[in-house]
Amino acid sequence: MAAGSMAEAWVRRFGQVRMAGLFIAVAALPWNNVLLSNAQILMVLGWLGEGLAARSLGRRFRQAFTGPWSLAFIATFLLHAAGIIWSEDRAWAFDLTRILLPVLVFGVVLSTSPPMGERAIRDVLRTGAWSVVASTAVCLVMAGGHLQSGDHRAVSIFISHVRLGLLLALATCVFILDRPAPGWLRAMHALGAVWAVGFLVGMGSLSGLGALAAALLMLAWRGVGGARPLVRWSVRGFLVLAPVAAPLILSGMLWPRPYTPLRVEDLRERSAGGEPYYHDVSDPQWENGHPVWVHVARGELERGWARRSRIGLYDKDERGQLLRGTVVRYLASRGLDKDSVGLLALTDEDVRRIEQGMPSVRTGRQPLLMARVDQLRMELDRYRAIGDPNGHSLTMRLAYWRTGWWIANRHLWTGVGTGDTRPAFAQAYEELHSPLDPAWRNRAHNEFLTLLITFGLPGLLFLLACWVAPVVVYRAWRHPVFPAWAAIFLVSCLTEDTLETQTGATFYALYAALFVFGGRWLNAQAGLQAAPPRAPERSA
Repeated sequence: MAAGSMAEAWVRRFGQVRMAGLFIAVAALPWNNVLLSNAQILMVLGWLGEGLAARSLGRRFRQAFTGPWSLAFIATFLLHAAGIIWSEDRAWAFDLTRILLPVLVFGVVLSTSPPMGERAIRDVLRTGAWSVVASTAVCLVMAGGHLQSGDHRAVSIFISHVRLGLLLALATCVFILDRPAPGWLRAMHALGAVWAVGFLVGMGSLSGLGALAAALLMLAWRGVGGARPLVRWSVRGFLVLAPVAAPLILSGMLWPRPYTPLRVEDLRERSAGGEPYYHDVSDPQWENGHPVWVHVARGELERGWARRSRIGLYDKDERGQLLRGTVVRYLASRGLDKDSVGLLALTDEDVRRIEQGMPSVRTGRQPLLMARVDQLRMELDRYRAIGDPNGHSLTMRLAYWRTGWWIANRHLWTGVGTGDTRPAFAQAYEELHSPLDPAWRNRAHNEFLTLLITFGLPGLLFLLACWVAPVVVYRAWRHPVFPAWAAIFLVSCLTEDTLETQTGATFYALYAALFVFGGRWLNAQAGLQAAPPRAPERSA
């Protein structure tokens, strides 16, 4: 009797360690990858100790690697590991597979552990939501100055600004859907949602706001499920049209601005100092309504700038950009010629802003969201005019996707293997004579396209089926937050290789396993025909 009580006590303690690892992992997502990895190690150690104390470790391994739905969940990791076999770049293949270890960890641990109660799932979601709010508060204190310089990427000091946007979008949905009984806590959740949305808008995160919009559409679709048929289908009809209308609205915002083409004969030939001007009327770049690459006196710029700043004209500004381009763009934004007279018109504050990498007098003085829209419009204008996508996130993605489709069509049925996406892109850029400079020749930036290139069409369809099957079997969509999380994850896969970063892979693995396996009994108890789970072990 005493031995049995002691064993149960150890099972309970190790279960608490496992749960502690899970909570630390969800809290660490917006902060630190090292802490995130250590949290997963702690969770695995708790799981192993729990299995040993309960004498069920062997059964747990068999269940994880023979059960159809746990196998389906970890298939993303297993297929990448298998793809190493037909990869030439083994080092890259092993690195990609290592990044996907969270899929294996969370899939195995949560699918073979006792299901979590409704309160535990809620607490995990709250922990993740408040952790990302806390991280953005620290970002604002430590790097808020970058908002004034218009550098939206530098505001996120712990993880990629793209992944931070996803976490903020999910936190917003958690705060909206979680309505705690105490009024003060409900008010705190409302403030948390306002903060998360405000931070997304403040740092101009178009990807984060797009993911949030998709999540809110999903929640609205589900929210009218109990309404009268006329109301339900009217609202859902509007929700179906919204994703179609949004790209049209965005296209309208990014449509080329009408302007009269410049003619060299209409421009002045020489500066006030007598130096011949340089004019590039084919470059469509404009700043604040003024053309950039006209009335440029190169010699006067170099001599005049040396008298105004300690940073050389051909050195880098504080954002790593070539300073000459920043100077010319800033002068254009003020309607000044790019010569000694224009430089004399700059104030000391203007000079300091240029040194900091601000390309326009409007930078930091207009909402970052509008600045991002202006930036995208400029990218498209330049790409349409001279076909140069370099250094610009949107137009480079167009080049990535075009190159990716070309590779996918050549390896449609077998793919190139886990490690050969990088050499396949390098070869494709050369064969297609890509306008991208070598420094910008990256991979697909679309997870679905990456999987198609890696494993071919059969592999892509197999993995998509593996993503969906456990969700359907265990009715994970019954949890109110799941549709929002799924929309955010799937939208992120359209513009990023989400699973090729540790934060992105953990964002998928942790939350997917939480909804699918953590709540599998709750779904069964709701009167659903899910596969009946095994009898629970004693746990925290």
